[in-house]
Amino acid sequence: MNEIQPIMIELVQKYLSDMVAGAKVTIDGVVHDKEIYHTSTKYGLRKYVKLSMEQGLVTRAALVDSHGRELYVKTMNYQKGVQGYVIAFPLQIETKEVKENA
Repeated sequence: MNEIQPIMIELVQKYLSDMVAGAKVTIDGVVHDKEIYHTSTKYGLRKYVKLSMEQGLVTRAALVDSHGRELYVKTMNYQKGVQGYVIAFPLQIETKEVKENA
């Protein structure tokens, strides 16, 4: 019997988490570089980006790596006012054994 061990999932999750360097958020057509506000691994991997002082129409948010490459893109249509706003990027890692060709 073949079985994927939990450590494999944990290591893949850590690799993906470490790959994310920041975020780019588009507000009123202007792209803002944002830091990752919080990371959680309690129920899969979640990255959070906090908007504080920015105001306007949020239309796009993307997690990026250290080279600026987009890894996870969300489109939205949220009118942000003076209240803070947090954008969540949830990611669930699932494993599946692939049958070998016999």
